[in-house]
Amino acid sequence: MTLQELFEELTSLSRHPAGRTIFSAGETGDVMYLIQEGEVEIVNDDRVLRTLGPGEMFGEMALIGDEPRSASAIAKTDCALLPVDEQRFLFLVQQNPYFSLQVMETLASRLRSLS
Repeated sequence: MTLQELFEELTSLSRHPAGRTIFSAGETGDVMYLIQEGEVEIVNDDRVLRTLGPGEMFGEMALIGDEPRSASAIAKTDCALLPVDEQRFLFLVQQNPYFSLQVMETLASRLRSLS
């Protein structure tokens, strides 16, 4: 099962043109995103930390802890994103072990890349 399969019933895509800020560091976050089309850059202090593409998620850290966004997300190309609100996120964490593992793998990979 892929992340996209977990979100098949969600249809409310948000579209962002290249260059648009999706969210900024320091903001309160109540949604994460799954990239359907395009690329998103995760940026902190004017430094690109990573570039993400279709099938990847971002913004999940704001749903795990009650902390502001730690980085900004900017559309590198025109993007179609699937927003996942906190209620859906918590449901998936509780009901789907695969989703929980995907979130943990994503976070572990990002932590490893910082060292």
